[in-house]
Amino acid sequence: MPIIARLNGRFLLWFIALLPLTFGIGSFLLWLRRRFLVYRVDDAGITLWSGQSQPWNKVRNFHFRKRLEGAGPRITRVEIQFEIGSAFIAPDWLQNGDEVVEAFRAGVRVRVPARRKRSIYAERR
Repeated sequence: MPIIARLNGRFLLWFIALLPLTFGIGSFLLWLRRRFLVYRVDDAGITLWSGQSQPWNKVRNFHFRKRLEGAGPRITRVEIQFEIGSAFIAPDWLQNGDEVVEAFRAGVRVRVPARRKRSIYAERR
């Protein structure tokens, strides 16, 4: 079952707010940054907003960033390294961020070989 990431209103608000404040440069950079966000997680692999698809066997490692207990959502960012390139999941910027993270975890558990499962956890203070 594929999970498609849906941007929340926070992204649109920042996009519009940065337009006059930075003469369009900030909005352009935010749009470029969005291209590295994960758009879809399914059985075949991971698809980015740029349209690039990466199969599960191309995942090299991943990094979970967490907040301290009681300071909001547990995971604030998931950074994914592929053989060529990288991507990230930012649950705070998505309507269904927790679902996307869980779909990624399930995909890694089932489809990534054990020798490539190198995860790093870091707490954010």
